[in-house]
Formats: sequence, C-alpha cells, structure tokens
Amino acid sequence: MTPEEIQKTKETFIDYCHKYIQREGLEKLLDYLEKSDFFTAPSSASYHLNEEGGLCRHSINVFETAMTLYENVVKPAIESGNSPFTEPLKTESIAIAALFHDLCKTSMYRRTEKYKKDEHGRWVTYPGYEIDEKLPFGHGEKSCLIICWMMKLSEEELLAIRWHMGMFDMAENGSAQRYSFRSAMERSPLVALLQAADMLTANVMEKTTKH
Repeated sequence: MTPEEIQKTKETFIDYCHKYIQREGLEKLLDYLEKSDFFTAPSSASYHLNEEGGLCRHSINVFETAMTLYENVVKPAIESGNSPFTEPLKTESIAIAALFHDLCKTSMYRRTEKYKKDEHGRWVTYPGYEIDEKLPFGHGEKSCLIICWMMKLSEEELLAIRWHMGMFDMAENGSAQRYSFRSAMERSPLVALLQAADMLTANVMEKTTKH
C-alpha cells in the first residue's frame, strides 16, 4: 500500500470507530493504536495482506463483511424465527468485535530480508516480515486483553473475539477447549458472525503479496 492509501485506510478506520462505537474508553484505545504500529503493520507475515498497512485494512474489511452478513443473513434469520437466537445484535458490538479482533497483531511483526531462488536457481533476497512476539498470550485471548486494558467488553464481544479463529484454534487442543468453543457459539450469533466474516475476508477478498 502507498503512504496515501495507508493514511486513507487509517482515516476510514477511525471514522468507523467514531460512527459506530460510543463506549467509554474508545479514545484511550485509539490513542494506544496511534502509538503502536497498528496502522502500518501487515495483516500477516506470509499470507493475506502481508504488506504495510494490511492489518488496519483487514480490520475494516472484516467489519464491512460482518455488517453485510448480518443485514442479509443473520438478521433475517432472527427476525423470521428460523434462528435459535431471538435477540438482534447491536451494531456497536459488531463494530467492536470486527474492528478490534486482531489487535493481538500490533507490535508483533518486524521487517526482515527473506530468501528464495530465482528462475536460474540462485538465491536472492526480498523484503518481508517475520513474527517477533513480545506478549505470547494467544491470539483471540491477547486481543481481548489489550482491549480490556482500556475499554470494557460485553460477554458476547469477549466470546466473539476470543474464538474468532474458529477451528484453527481447535486442531491440537483437548475436549475441554472444544466444549468451550461450542458453548461460546451457542451463546451469541456474534461468535459465528465474526468467524465467518474473518474467514471470508482473509481467504476470498484479500491477496497475498508474492515476490
């Protein structure tokens, strides 16, 4: 992303926060993000939006996808009585969960030189990122922790952010954690909504930069 695109993405993110979130502590959280690398960090080291500014762009994409899914899939199911859930979601909760779900990735990536073979079989370097985790506290858990330093989360927001990686967090864990995951899914539609929005955004809507 160009510096101009990064700045525009930052402005859009902040505008969404002010438009949809009225929670006490929001300005403290935005100040924390301003002092971190959130607006310039990549979304991943080797996968979707692995470029400068990718993390903020991904957060916006997930929010916009979540709102589309809610208005066209989740909300109609609840209103029609076909859903096991009966209460509609608050737009503020969708915004908080989606826009802040990946705060765990702030201050986590650092630039590095990577290696690959060119068309002649010779090793060449190219710029990339590597993980430099300074607070190894999990993925969704870490995002919840950072947010709660400055802003209170509801139970459904905590559950949605904690479990937003879905089954990617389940592969090597025992039955107790699988039960917790299933139980979280049954407590609020926000849990499944955030998982779906994140998965679609990362795998269908965002490219990986290849060198």
